[in-house]
Formats: sequence, structure tokens, C-alpha cells
Amino acid sequence: MSLQRSRYEGQQIVNSFNLFLDTEKASVVGDKQSEGDDCHVHFSGQTIEAGDGEFIKLSLLNFTMFNNNYMININNSRFNVRGTSSTTPAFLNVVNIDKKNYGNLKDIATSFATNLAAYLATKSAAVSFELTTVKPVSTSMSVTDDRLLDITLTAKNGSGTTIAHQISELHVQCQEAEGDCYTILGGIRQDDSTDTTFDSLKITITANAIRVQGYFPMQRLSDPYVYLRCNNAQNGLAMSVLNNDVGRHNADIINSDIMAKLIKDVEYITYDSSTGEEFFLNLQQRKLANLRFSLTDSKGRKLGRTSGQKDLGTAAGLINATTDTFESNLQNTQGNLSFTAVIRVDIIRNKMPQKLETAALPPPLPARKAQSTLVWSDYGNPKH
Repeated sequence: MSLQRSRYEGQQIVNSFNLFLDTEKASVVGDKQSEGDDCHVHFSGQTIEAGDGEFIKLSLLNFTMFNNNYMININNSRFNVRGTSSTTPAFLNVVNIDKKNYGNLKDIATSFATNLAAYLATKSAAVSFELTTVKPVSTSMSVTDDRLLDITLTAKNGSGTTIAHQISELHVQCQEAEGDCYTILGGIRQDDSTDTTFDSLKITITANAIRVQGYFPMQRLSDPYVYLRCNNAQNGLAMSVLNNDVGRHNADIINSDIMAKLIKDVEYITYDSSTGEEFFLNLQQRKLANLRFSLTDSKGRKLGRTSGQKDLGTAAGLINATTDTFESNLQNTQGNLSFTAVIRVDIIRNKMPQKLETAALPPPLPARKAQSTLVWSDYGNPKH
């Protein structure tokens, strides 16, 4: 069907009602597969059906949830550190910015510098690295500042004296496969993971110090929206990057399951429709027995989880320092990762189908009139 040709000749709402959702205990009183951020809704005896020339339209009127996932999470905190030193001929590891909410860019830069310094101390001649410079220095997003990352790490021995760190080569790489850390640090995304000398940030090495600078302004979060998705077949379109973060689709535009994009606030993620027409979808099915709603980030990943963590139930919380994993995996079933919403369901007639009309069949005759004439055989005798 061409996008320039309207599928709908005219529209008239023939039935309309509200569907109220609350996923807090969806797995207890509903489908056992339901989770707070991935809810299955079964209509049972309340099946919705559209007649000939009609279709079902879903519109989002209201959405509310607590923002219980972090600005800095596993999808935007990881960066690779690669280099060589006199004590370690070649080293490579993933280092993280601490996963949490940040009130300003200085705190993010400090976390980045602290964790990088701690890692480099294990791969160099230095016992520790002192954070000589950490920028941005401002603690407010509204002050005059270039928002550029600029840190200097100075090598120290056990008594605190400046020494040579003996690191001869160092690269900080924000690989595309590791997430969106480049947007946080203001670096360059590395799309080719085989390039061992790629630099996402500008590195300057002297005998006693290492300076790391960002090319672009920093930011506190990489994705300001939560995406509400409906897995039922519908007519939505979206750029393919909004469906998957690793580019599996060889096309710009694909059929999408996105129903709405909802902006994050500090404590809440809320939306109230002003017209009832901003976010909607038209279902391709005429009989609606179940719906499935889920929450993701802009790359189709579960909130606070990577593409490979589809079975992980926690987006943010207490982390085990040894394993770097969540202490509990029950946030979206027995915890506080859930949402409420109001969906308006409209059954809309868009055309009057022309049906074949034939004459009605006559009513059956009474039994005494419906019998045929009886003919008695005369056993071959002539009739006359």
C-alpha cells in the first residue's frame, strides 16, 4: 500500500471505551509471564471485535511510573582501556563509570577519572594516580561552562612522591558494541572494534602524568526517553535504529511496535494526552483477545539492561562489588519497576463494504405437499 494513498475513506467511531492498566502485580493476578515492564493482557470473555469495514485503534491517554532506573547504567557506562607499559606489555579491559544518577557533570568526570586511575595503577609502575585536574568544575548545568571533559592523572609511589608511570601507549575506546558511553564523555564512537589504535578521547602522555580530554560537550544521560511498545501487529513505522542497537536491519524505515515515547523526569516518567491523538496505533487484526505492552530504551533494549539481558529483571539497584551484578533480579516482578496507563480503545468504521445480495430462499412446503406422486408398477401389463 502506498503511503500517499489513504487506506481510510472515512472514519466514524462506532464504539469506544477505556482500558486501565496497572502492572505492579501483573504476574500474581494475571498472566504468570507478565512483568512490571513487560505486561501480557488477556481479555478472556471481554474479547474486542471489529466488524466488516471496521478496525481497532488504541490511543495512549495517560502513563505514570516512578523513574527507578539510573541515568548512568550498563548501556552508557562502559569503555575499553588498551595500552602497554614496562610492567604489563599489553593490557586491555573494560572500565566503568559508576552506575547511578548524577546531579552534575563534575561528578561523572570524577567517577570516570577515579576508576580509570585505579585501573591504570594495576598496569603501571605507579602505586596510585592522583587526580590532579578534573573538569568540568561546575556543579550546575546552567552556569557558563564548555562542559568538556579534561582530567589529569599524576603517578605516585607509596609515599606520595611523583614518579614515572612507565606507560608508553594508552587508548580509551568507546566501542559501539559496549553502548553509548561516548555520548556521556563527549567522545568519538568506535564502530570498528578491530582498530586497536583508535582513540575516543584525546590522550596526552608525559613521563609522570596522563591527560585525557573529551572532543565534545559531556551530558548526564544518553537517552532521555522511555519507549512504550505494543507487540500486536499494527501500522507504525520507525527508523531501524529504534528497534535494535546493532544494525540488524538493512533499511532506514521498518514496521515498528512503538506506541509512544515518554520523557524522563527526575522522579517520575509521566504523560498526559492533551488531545487523545498524539500517540496511537491502528491494529491489523479485527479480533482482539490479548495485548502485550513493554518498556524499552530508544534501541529496543530493556531499561538498564543490554540486548543480551532479556531475562534480567532488574534495571537498577544494589550491585555485588565482586561480580558486578545485581544482588536481586526481581525488580520487575516483586520490586518497584512497573507502570500504570490508560488506553482508549476505539472501534472505527472506515468504509461500508458492498455485499452480494440474492433473493431469499422460499420457506419449505408442508410435509403433505412436499411429497411426490406415487407410481405403482403394473408388472409389465399393458396400460390399456
